[in-house]
Amino acid sequence: MPSKPVRLPPDTATILERSRGILFAQWEELLRLRRAVLKSFDTDDIHDLRVASRRIRAVLELYYPLVPKGSKAELRESVRKLTRMLGGLRNIDEAQIFFRSRANSDASGDSRLCRTLSKLRSRELRRIGKALKNFDHRNLDRTVRQIVAGLNEDCLAERNRFSLLACFSEVSIRLYLPIHQLLAVSTAPGQRASRHALRIAIKKWRYFFEIIAQVLGSDYTHILELLKEYQSLLGRMNDIAEFGELLARLELPRHEREQAEELLLAEDALLLESFTELIGRKPLAYTFLI
Repeated sequence: MPSKPVRLPPDTATILERSRGILFAQWEELLRLRRAVLKSFDTDDIHDLRVASRRIRAVLELYYPLVPKGSKAELRESVRKLTRMLGGLRNIDEAQIFFRSRANSDASGDSRLCRTLSKLRSRELRRIGKALKNFDHRNLDRTVRQIVAGLNEDCLAERNRFSLLACFSEVSIRLYLPIHQLLAVSTAPGQRASRHALRIAIKKWRYFFEIIAQVLGSDYTHILELLKEYQSLLGRMNDIAEFGELLARLELPRHEREQAEELLLAEDALLLESFTELIGRKPLAYTFLI
């Protein structure tokens, strides 16, 4: 029976070409969504813009060590601020969905909590519009183009990076280490901060595999699906924590606040139980295949 042919990884020139394409495509998607939001302020576009800002950050973090210094620090900070700025609206929207889905009657849609969140959302939209108009996309676009142009074989030689595959492997190990350290303690009820850190670490590793899958042409479907499952569950747990912080800042009748807090406590307990079960059923171990 003939043996299965060995799959060879792409050469350095191909990896660099694909990397440049991915970086520029992610940046173009961010700019497209920024224009779409300023035009219509569609809710889905706003949340897609936040995801796009996270994805371009992941690409930039992967390739930052390989490109000339220039203004890349300004680019990194500007995109990070964009991500954080969009997070407030996302939390309000998710809080509205959560509390309305658990309402006991139709009248609860007109509760003090829902009315307050709606007003808060309107203010957040105005803040986002102002921030997006002030986002210096033209200057940042020039920086991105410089980074894309500088991502070549000369930059590897200048930084003594002889193997991009070895570089990717190092990054993967570095991204997995905090996951390994946090998994063991994250199921304890009082370890909310650990679960928050674990969620971020898993998200970064997932974005890494999404990028590498395109660069190397490798199939990372299994690990990506598993990371998505972990991230989704931890994300819902983080939402509950964010809803609690949001609730603490609102002026509400005592009985309504207490009801909302009870809902959050019950949901948090259920999610922690599901998370503990997930770790036992689908352990998350290190992998990186070329």
